[in-house]
Amino acid sequence: MKKTRSAPIMLSTGLAGLLSFSQLSEAVELKVIASGALKGAMEHLQPAYEKASGNTLSISWGPSMGESPESIPQRIKHKEPMDLAIMADVTLDLLSPSGAFDLGTRRNIADSRIGVGVPHGKPKPDISTVPDLKAALLNADKIAYSQGTSGVYIRTELFQRLGITEQIKGKTVEIAGKELVGTALARGEADIGMQQVSELKVTPGVDYLGPLPDEVQKISRFCAAVAGETPNGLPASEFIAFLNSPTGRQLLEESGLEPANNQDAQEHSQ
Repeated sequence: MKKTRSAPIMLSTGLAGLLSFSQLSEAVELKVIASGALKGAMEHLQPAYEKASGNTLSISWGPSMGESPESIPQRIKHKEPMDLAIMADVTLDLLSPSGAFDLGTRRNIADSRIGVGVPHGKPKPDISTVPDLKAALLNADKIAYSQGTSGVYIRTELFQRLGITEQIKGKTVEIAGKELVGTALARGEADIGMQQVSELKVTPGVDYLGPLPDEVQKISRFCAAVAGETPNGLPASEFIAFLNSPTGRQLLEESGLEPANNQDAQEHSQ
């Protein structure tokens, strides 16, 4: 049955602020490819959006960077069906020439800091200063990080800035694909791990220690864009607007993310 649209309907302010959704004769399923940094937030954002809009989300998770088949760049390269994607802004910059996205719909979603965690119940080293962090890493037998945006920074910059690259050779564990560092920590595969705060905070079996010290912190910005070819362009754009609504921003913040402004995104799309 062909979908028809009528005048927008206004939703409950308790769910979506003053955001309105277009009324469809049939609900749609939005296929979303998303970075794991949003996984914790989506546990609350998804049901709120689905209740407000009547649509459903089918979310496929993966790292924003890397060569694994589960990474977002590889999924886009192989033309995995999608209506929109949420990823690190540097990844979208690299993918922009592919034509896979309608860049006029690009919007910033949230900023994310890198945090540190240990397996639940294990000793909790102080990581509040750079010397403390350095000591905690040197004292660990195994150090875990991801293949995604945070992992690239940790592997290529953080260890070098701390001056421990040679000392930790043979001690690092790169967590492949879409699996979270926290999941590996919970299994006891490492003594300490680093990943986006929003990912570590929601993983069972992990004690979150805090963010990296400001002097060595790396803040990643995550943004969203609608697919260049999708029959669901309007509801996909409305979902991105929901993420930037007062309700969406509150849920993002509660998950450990920092809602972003959209001035830069608008400049990118011009």
